[in-house]
This record gives sequence, structure tokens and C-alpha cells, in this order.
Amino acid sequence: MIKSFADIKKSDLRGMVRRVDNLGRILVPKEYRKELGLEEDNKIELTTLPDGLLVLPVRGDGPARRIDALGRINIPVGARRALGIGYYDELEMFLLRDGMFIRKKIV
Repeated sequence: MIKSFADIKKSDLRGMVRRVDNLGRILVPKEYRKELGLEEDNKIELTTLPDGLLVLPVRGDGPARRIDALGRINIPVGARRALGIGYYDELEMFLLRDGMFIRKKIV
């Protein structure tokens, strides 16, 4: 179970940087959506961790967020506040075997 970025094997990482828009959304790269089987209106689960967000596809019923027609995810206000993410901040996105890890870009 991933509880922080330190739990992720560095050899498994492929990362991209995306900017948060003025509505708190982030665009998931097409390659990531394809690899994870995510399409418009697919459900995703967002889990706030101490150093980022874990994004996992949801394969059943239950509470979840949806990916929009352009491949964007709306990051909840509480998660943005907890992680110090503001509008137009750059976020690093890492593709994992079964999901993604998103964190504020370290400068």
C-alpha cells in the first residue's frame, strides 16, 4: 500500500509536469489515460497522502470523481489546501502500475 512518495519504486517512475488551471483541474496526459484505461466519465479515486495525491481507477460502484471529456481531473479544495497547491502551480505526475501519483513540483 502506498502511503507516501517514498513507497514508490524509483525505477518504476515515468513522470510529466502539468500546471493546475484556475478551476483547480489538472490534465491527465493522453498516454497515461490510455495506459490506465481511462476515458470520459470513468470514475477515479483520489486519496490525499502527506506528500501528494494517489489517483486510482475505480472499477465498480461507489463514491468517486470523474474524468471529464478533455481528460481533466478536478482536485478537491481540501486536498489542494493540505498539499499547498495553488492555481497555476506545476505538479509532477508519475504513472504507476495501477494508477498515478501527483505531487507539487519540487524546485
